[in-house]
Parts: sequence; C-alpha cells; structure tokens
Amino acid sequence: MLADPGAWGALFYMLLAFVTGIVYFTVVVTGLSLTVGLSILIIGIPLALLFIGIVRAVSLAEGRIVEGLLGLRMPRRPRTVGQSGNLWERIKSWFTDYRTWTTMLYMVLQLMFGTIYFTIIVTGLSLALSLIALPFAQWLFDIPMFVFADYHYAINWWAAPFIWLLGVLAFVATMWVAKGIGVLHGAYAKVMLVGRFDADAPAMSAGQEG
Repeated sequence: MLADPGAWGALFYMLLAFVTGIVYFTVVVTGLSLTVGLSILIIGIPLALLFIGIVRAVSLAEGRIVEGLLGLRMPRRPRTVGQSGNLWERIKSWFTDYRTWTTMLYMVLQLMFGTIYFTIIVTGLSLALSLIALPFAQWLFDIPMFVFADYHYAINWWAAPFIWLLGVLAFVATMWVAKGIGVLHGAYAKVMLVGRFDADAPAMSAGQEG
C-alpha cells in the first residue's frame, strides 16, 4: 500500500478537494446570484453564458484532476451539444444539457465532500505521525507520552516498537481509506461530470468498430 501510486494520488486528491470545494462553491453561488439578479437586464444574458462557460470549463478541469490523481479515465474535452441550428438553439442546448446542472450540483457538494475528506485524512495522518514521533519526543525532550488531567504517563523503552507499529498500521489504514474513497469519488465524479450513458459511449463505439 505504501508503494501504491493510486493510494498516494487519492490521498493528495482528498487534501486538494478541500480547496477546490471552496472555489467551486464560491463560483456557483456567485454565478447563480449574479445571473438571477441581473436576468432582467440585457447584461444578464451574456453573464449567464459566461457562467455556463465557466461551469463547463470547471467540469473539464476537474476531470483532469480526477484522472491524474484517482486514475479514472475521463473525457479529454466536453461533449459539444447543439451543433446544428442557429445560435439561439445552440445556447438553448447548453442550458438544457443535464450535465450543466449536474456539474453545478457536483461543484456545490464538493465543499461538503472536501471538508469530510480533509478531516478524515488529517485525523488519520495526525494519529499515525503522533504515534511514531511521541516516543522520540519523550526521550529527547523528556515529554510524557500521554497527559490526562494532572497525570503524566511515560512509556518504557521496550514498548516503543509497539507504539511505532501502531503508528505504521494507522498510516496504512489511512492509505487504504484514501484509496477506497478515491475509487468511490472517481465513479461519482464520472457520473456527475460526464454522465452515466455518455461515459459508456466510447467503449460501445470501440466495440462496434471492432
């Protein structure tokens, strides 16, 4: 597990998701507020188009992050809808494309998921690294390993290997959790950003060509 690049990629993604979650949530809330608030003005139309364009660009960028860190194949470019017809029909197709709205929902929920992921990883890593470092801190700086109320507890030298083993096991468990969450989040991202049926289209086309 320690040499598994997929586990490390998922670990980094879960830390990064906290930042992207804040950015995505801010973009959606700000974009929707401005679009709805200025919808009665002529500037509302180009602003709405700009907002939809940003959402589609975020969908593509998040797909690259998911593919790079979680190892799940994602489309290299967003599917173009409404290729035929005049400009108004094309614009209408952008708003009626369900993935525009599922991407917005994904961006809003990313704040919640990012916070949960960040908390899980930071808690797991803190516990693991603390168990590994505390015996050294006790010996080098004369710091008791456990402090509870007015009671200080120090460990014997023979107990240190067991404490380190617990720390290593906690780190490995954190990596396992990160990889599992990465697999689940990758599948969820593909459904929300690509679409369940659109994700299977390339494979079906390849099978038909063969």
